[in-house]
Amino acid sequence: MDFTFRQLEIFRAVVVAGSITKASHRIGLSQPSISQHLAKVEESLGVQLINRNRTGTVSLTPAGEFWYRSSIEIIDRMETLLQEHAQTFRSSNLVLKFGATPALRGRFLSGAARIARDHSNFTRFEVVYELNSAMLVERLRMHHINFAVVAEEALIDEASSFAITPLFIDRVIWAVPASVPDEDIRNAFDPAYNPDMINPILRHYVEIDSAVPTHKQSYEWYFGHLPHAVPTFRAPTFASAVEFTADGLATCHVMLSLLPNLSQTVLDNVKLFEIDGQELHGVLAMRKHLLSHPTFARYYQMIVDFCRDDYAPVMQAQVIRKIRDIVANYGR
Repeated sequence: MDFTFRQLEIFRAVVVAGSITKASHRIGLSQPSISQHLAKVEESLGVQLINRNRTGTVSLTPAGEFWYRSSIEIIDRMETLLQEHAQTFRSSNLVLKFGATPALRGRFLSGAARIARDHSNFTRFEVVYELNSAMLVERLRMHHINFAVVAEEALIDEASSFAITPLFIDRVIWAVPASVPDEDIRNAFDPAYNPDMINPILRHYVEIDSAVPTHKQSYEWYFGHLPHAVPTFRAPTFASAVEFTADGLATCHVMLSLLPNLSQTVLDNVKLFEIDGQELHGVLAMRKHLLSHPTFARYYQMIVDFCRDDYAPVMQAQVIRKIRDIVANYGR
């Protein structure tokens, strides 16, 4: 067959992205160049692989389905061979790329970095942030990262391609400035209370970026429980939002997994309330073929052990220490 490995990667990137336009942004090639590479592959195989509709999105022909599945196997196998080569012949260049949401910056990622330094053959540890699990899963698909901590729900359609191990159960937490008296909180949740008398801080909240999965859930919670509160502030991450709250500006929602990564100063200046809502199951994901690579497989297990023995217990300890009352006790 007269086409290159790189052209097979380009074909796979277009399928994953869903269109040539999106693939162009992600792999750094112009749309005409991508189209030329795809045409070369189709010409070499003597079949059409991709159908393009008027909106620019693509769908696969039966031959395209076959070659997409094959491309996954071929590219994964090549990556394994290159990594085994690096470990055997160029061990000084083995790089670990770890994907996470900003909520895990701090204690978690410092622990992951320490493990990489002390207990593995990696000579470089890189962190890649994305605002949600779907973006991280896409980076895993594209081989831009080796590991990622994501919501299990984001892997429903990809479970067969990854090694997946549960790490923790994440829950939504409501953060309130510590200066707000408990009585004011009770009054704010009382539908019979005079709205004009509600503590001014409780009339404002920090809206999280719309790319964060709990954005809609957060909006609906405020609308249903604190209808007089307005999104006066907007923040890209939970960490930014809770800092506004610690400064006494407004309330906000954060995820339980963030709490061990907050400074003691921030924790001392907020009250944290667990609220009813969707649970997210945090998992560690890695492309399944990497389990055959001793260094990656060993690191994977050490991260699981670290989370089980260290990080998850600290999450729960924060809840026990900081939760004063359950929001439902104030509820309507």
